[in-house]
Amino acid sequence: MRRAVPLFLMIGGLGAAASCSDATNPDGGTIVASVVPDGGATDVDPAGPIALTFSGPMRAGMEDYIAMHRGEVAGPVVPGSWAWSDNRTRLSFTPTSPLDAGTAYRIHLGGGMMDAGGRALGYEHCLDQHGGRWATDQMTGGNGGMMGSGWQHANGTYGMTFTFTTR
Repeated sequence: MRRAVPLFLMIGGLGAAASCSDATNPDGGTIVASVVPDGGATDVDPAGPIALTFSGPMRAGMEDYIAMHRGEVAGPVVPGSWAWSDNRTRLSFTPTSPLDAGTAYRIHLGGGMMDAGGRALGYEHCLDQHGGRWATDQMTGGNGGMMGSGWQHANGTYGMTFTFTTR
């Protein structure tokens, strides 16, 4: 089953990226503004871009709380590197080896991520806007604490995940 891509994204975008520039974090902090590929996307080019854009600059070191897994969030971490844009609003992932075709991958953002002002990253709108899913203790193999500090959100989840499948 293929996911429909809104026409405005096909005309001017980098693929199936969702944007929600009108969404805000209730405490005035930064939100996830776009995810490429969008959560739930299928038929994704294995050589295509993998990136997250935030509505404002993120705190240094927050790349340590993002991982890409093969399969489930408790699955193996895909080796590669995360790199920030100069203004720390876009984080791109480059895998060490090409992604496998016909494979599910999951981008995992830790719940304790903070923006440059020290406010918690807002995730709530990602459920509707980006196909995000809360990462729970069960999703992380029954021991979310295995990831260390910084992965658990104040709401008890272990951040958020965005799953996509390559073609």
